Amino acid sequence: MSELGLVIAIALPISLILAGLVWLGRRQQNQQSQRLQARGIKQSAEDLLEALEFVIQMDNFREVQLLVLERVGQLYALYAQALPKAGSKQSEGLFDPEPYKQRIEEGKGNRRIFKSDRELRLARRYIGRILKTLTLMQKRRELSEAALLEYRRYLRLTLLEREVDTYTAQGDVAAGRGDVITATNYYKAAKKLLIEFDLQYPEKNERIRELSQRTAALYNGERINTSENLAAQLSKEFDAEHSPFGIPANPLEKRKF
Repeated sequence: MSELGLVIAIALPISLILAGLVWLGRRQQNQQSQRLQARGIKQSAEDLLEALEFVIQMDNFREVQLLVLERVGQLYALYAQALPKAGSKQSEGLFDPEPYKQRIEEGKGNRRIFKSDRELRLARRYIGRILKTLTLMQKRRELSEAALLEYRRYLRLTLLEREVDTYTAQGDVAAGRGDVITATNYYKAAKKLLIEFDLQYPEKNERIRELSQRTAALYNGERINTSENLAAQLSKEFDAEHSPFGIPANPLEKRKF
């Protein structure tokens, strides 16, 4: 065998092996990229589903809830498409919208009072997440601008009412035990939310007036009229480990929805 033939005989298998290794490396790199992309989509779906769980228990606006549920389903479908073929079976049976549809149709969500400041923060986060999703859907022409404005207004007003009711209830509880300073601070916080809210609605001025009357009654030694008994709602006994929304009291415990 000539020297050239010998070189070819040795180099060709080595070249094939190197080419195979390069192809395999690129394939693994592409699969890893696909898995990372799929993981991000799945996380978005889980985050939005978590927000949906919260508002289902908080309120009964079925139109928005069903729309968000549809978006959750789309995200899980995108997750299945983004997975490498070898891992596509992982998405089978991952998400079933029917139990959520049933809960939405039952319409049992009616929570006016949040148990703690932590729940208030969660409510703001979840409502913000849903508003962001609706805005994205409108940009993709999956939702009309008029519908977006209507939904945004409703969700923002709903959150405001829950915040104001919670601070008012906390103020009533403090007033009931004779803590005038704490009660005043809660009433001021509720009043501040109303004053700084940039949307007008019929009850706004009346609610501000009621809070001013509560504050004045504190210093005049008058009995506060808690017509809707918000303080009683706040004082209800809940599970020591979980809030009414199923959120663990221990922040280190994984949330279960």
